Amino acid sequence: MAVEAVVSVVIHTLTNLLTFEESKTFEAVRDEALKVLKELSRLNDAQQDQSNYELQFLGNVYRMGDAVESFSLSETYLRRGFVKKRGLLTGNEFKLCRDVAHELGYSVNISRLKSEMNRIIKEVQIWKDGNHGNASVQEQQQESGAFYAPKNEYIIFKKDVNKLMMLLISNRKVLQIISVFGDVGIGKAAHVKAVYGKLKDKFQCSALVVMDPNWSVSHLMMAILQKVGLKVEEELKDDVLRGKLHGFLKTKKYLIVISDINRRELLEDLRRALPDAYSGSRVVITTSNKEAASFADASNRYHLNYLEKEEGLNFFISKTRGRERIPFASDQDMEYLKNIIVESCHGTLVGIALLAGLLSTKGEIYEEWSKVFKQLEVATKSPSFDVLIFCYNDVPMHLKPCLLYLTLFRKESEIPVRRLYRLWLAEGFVKPSRRTIPEDIVEEYLEELVKRNMVEITKWRSDESIKKCRLIGALHDILLPVALEIGLFHLHQKSDEHSSATEEHRFGIRRVVEYTNIKNCFNIKDFKNIHSFISFNGRKKDIPAEEMRTFLKSITQGRGFGFLRVLDLEGVYRPRLPSNLGNLFHLRYLGLRWTFLDTLPSSLGGLLYLETLDIKHTRITTLPSSIWNMKHLHHLCLNGERLDISEQSAIHRGPSQLQTLWGLFVDEKIARKIGSTLMRMTNLRKLDITRQSSSTITTTTATTTTNTTSTTTTTYDLFGSWILSLVSLQSLRLRSKDKMGQPSVLIIKPLSRLENLSQLYLLGHLRESLSWYQIPPGLNVLTLSVSRLGEDPMPTLSRLPILMVLRLLAASYVGEEMHCPKNGFPSLRVLKLWKLEELKLLTVDEGAMQNLQTMEIRCCTNLKKLPLSLLSVESFENLILTNMPKEFVSAARSVTLKHTEIVENDF
Repeated sequence: MAVEAVVSVVIHTLTNLLTFEESKTFEAVRDEALKVLKELSRLNDAQQDQSNYELQFLGNVYRMGDAVESFSLSETYLRRGFVKKRGLLTGNEFKLCRDVAHELGYSVNISRLKSEMNRIIKEVQIWKDGNHGNASVQEQQQESGAFYAPKNEYIIFKKDVNKLMMLLISNRKVLQIISVFGDVGIGKAAHVKAVYGKLKDKFQCSALVVMDPNWSVSHLMMAILQKVGLKVEEELKDDVLRGKLHGFLKTKKYLIVISDINRRELLEDLRRALPDAYSGSRVVITTSNKEAASFADASNRYHLNYLEKEEGLNFFISKTRGRERIPFASDQDMEYLKNIIVESCHGTLVGIALLAGLLSTKGEIYEEWSKVFKQLEVATKSPSFDVLIFCYNDVPMHLKPCLLYLTLFRKESEIPVRRLYRLWLAEGFVKPSRRTIPEDIVEEYLEELVKRNMVEITKWRSDESIKKCRLIGALHDILLPVALEIGLFHLHQKSDEHSSATEEHRFGIRRVVEYTNIKNCFNIKDFKNIHSFISFNGRKKDIPAEEMRTFLKSITQGRGFGFLRVLDLEGVYRPRLPSNLGNLFHLRYLGLRWTFLDTLPSSLGGLLYLETLDIKHTRITTLPSSIWNMKHLHHLCLNGERLDISEQSAIHRGPSQLQTLWGLFVDEKIARKIGSTLMRMTNLRKLDITRQSSSTITTTTATTTTNTTSTTTTTYDLFGSWILSLVSLQSLRLRSKDKMGQPSVLIIKPLSRLENLSQLYLLGHLRESLSWYQIPPGLNVLTLSVSRLGEDPMPTLSRLPILMVLRLLAASYVGEEMHCPKNGFPSLRVLKLWKLEELKLLTVDEGAMQNLQTMEIRCCTNLKKLPLSLLSVESFENLILTNMPKEFVSAARSVTLKHTEIVENDF
């Protein structure tokens, strides 16, 4: 169970080095490396028991990985002629030796690496011989069908949920404390979170806190204070924290939900901080601890029991995406399935969901499912059987490090997939392929984990792509100790924590995850093989993280710093980066989003292997010119501000593998400097450019006046031709602004050549009718802002077959009438009309927009009424009216059907 996650990463590293850019460097050890790959790959046939010998073998696997990385790093030093010094790495550390000839150093390194590879081959063979009799049959990888992830969780305990909701919104003024009790995996948290999401807006302040098992009452009070928006210093004593929380809540109607309370004394301590001002406040706790559930001050208690057979089957069907996917037809077969579910899952929601996810990956064939059931029948006879572990063991080897990696995020926390994908890639978790780019592979990895019901989607984009996800809580509880035991990462959770090479770090510290300030740094010897540093310390937003510079400086100057692949400081307020940051030669990921940094070290240009640089939401205005020469750079996220780019940028060839270029500001001066460099970027998938021009549009409340001065078209033509050459482009955002930052004329060419374009955002005056721009038919999302279209865009846009989201924002259309023709917009789900101040009449023919779900109308003050044909659409669920005349709102309420909910906002 433990070995294969680490083995998978080593396999990917070796495969990548032998197949791609480092193949020449490793030519001398190719035979040995191929043997290592062959032997490690065969480990999948061995039984992985959590034993002392396994952990000993795991140490050997780590050393193999270190040896490969060390060799690669030393060769980097040699190729770059590092200050006339030679980097020799032996085992786990490297030494700087002066004036050693390249040939001698190379020969010594080759000899050592061959020796290490031969040793690991022997170790694997011994390991296999010792486990040959217990071959595992659970590691089966089947072709899966189309990806599907449900958006609405199936709620089983509807009666309990309804009772809880009624209690929370009752007229009783006295403080109510409700405990929801049930065994692990029964579904307590899922049901309570569903209630919280529906009712939190009915309270003046609300907080949902997921307990860490090791928290004290001070940690719990700090978490609640942070959730309600108060800044708290970590050093405060319990009495001070209690006073702050009590003082903040005593004048408010509040709702606090605490998930996974594990000790009654915590509740007793917390109770003194919860005022009862007879305002109708509510506190809900979930627990699997009987003593905590019987907390004396709990006014109501709910005990969630196991599912009955029929309920379990219904839930199982919902998690396998429908009964038609179950290869059982007869009543006898279905009764057998019910018994399997009861015996293996014990009526728990999590167990049933995971078993359904496992079977969803096996083809819809009776024989395939029967194989799994036979394994279950044997496994359930063991007193230590756990269906969660059974389902984890079935996960393919290459996905296990990705799954374990999710536990470094806080339990129940939402993870941006943008961040997760790029971290997985930088860590080397993705199996390399010549036919498929890594970004596509990593999406498939997440889809597989979602299909297995191990990861749930928590937030979707408007085009129904995934925005945020999280690991299910029950798996987090089980897998976090596993990830820590095998040394996948180390959690730094206390400001006074001091680490040394104890039993916990038997394999060395390779990844550090920081949740609080690192004031007392670790012994630097513990970091000789550090691969990643990820910080979630975003607690203080007004004090620069000075200690970060000390910590990073100690890493970059210490032995082994060259292994660092990930430095993720997203959300850390103004961390001070060391000047020698460029020494981290093998850094793949540098995440500085939301750090509000002003500058970057000039040595940044030395990070030639960098794949992701994210400085979005910072104040950085300069980048070294060498940024355009990073041939491995895939994702460059800028802050949308003007960059001071040197003249040298024009001589660079450009990062040919760049896929994301987001937030670039280009004026005439910058265009002349890097125009030719941009033209060489032909593999872009996501592009966001703000173009400065000399044309100005001035928009007033009633009329819009366009003041146009001379516009240089040469660079516009150049950029237009370049954009049309980006045949892989999927997302495009173009904005045109004048020197005062106001929208101006947007000059673009017809877009029909961009066949892969699915998302388009245009800001600026479009001087032609929309049909002239030949919008690609594959568009999913279209946003127009200040386009000043005089001709109705709806007849053109209605023909787009898969358009799901249409946003017509401020002054995008300046006409008085808008008409949606019959059968138009067959796939439209979301329609937003914002600040179309001239619009008076909207008509929708019968059969148009038949799949519309949400419509938002904002500040369209002259619009008289909604078309009845639109209101009759069965899928139309949400009508959001913001800053609309009272007469319009009243008229909408009088004709809206029951299945459509109206939300009125005033900003």
